[in-house]
Amino acid sequence: MSALPQTSSSPAQQVVSLANGFSKVFVNQQEIVKIFNQKSGMVMQGMCKFEEKFEGLYPLFRGLSEAGKPKSLNLRFSSVEKSAYFYYPETSHVEVSLFFSELILLLQKEVKFKKILKEVILNQNHFKSEQVLLQNAMMD
Repeated sequence: MSALPQTSSSPAQQVVSLANGFSKVFVNQQEIVKIFNQKSGMVMQGMCKFEEKFEGLYPLFRGLSEAGKPKSLNLRFSSVEKSAYFYYPETSHVEVSLFFSELILLLQKEVKFKKILKEVILNQNHFKSEQVLLQNAMMD
């Protein structure tokens, strides 16, 4: 059983792949976070671990999750490991799944936004460089 529902989309756009309580979240075919969970009695428990390249998302994840988490979801964070440990009653599975899905969607949008912003900044820098070259050529 997983905290994140499986989404059906093309392989390039796939958000989550599931296998026995193990989920991987992708953006642009890059894995950003792994989520493992399992049932233990009447409780679901697990952890979220950010990939090394995407550990910068950990503070955002922590802030967003603390701001809107369901009362039934208990989270514990490890800044050193860039991980979050969680547990919740099995009866809250639908509510927690929806919460995690929305949270992951926000993180994916953040990654995409940063990628686009980086491209815009690079384009602006190229444009400025071309302007300087053009001005220098006109001054000679």
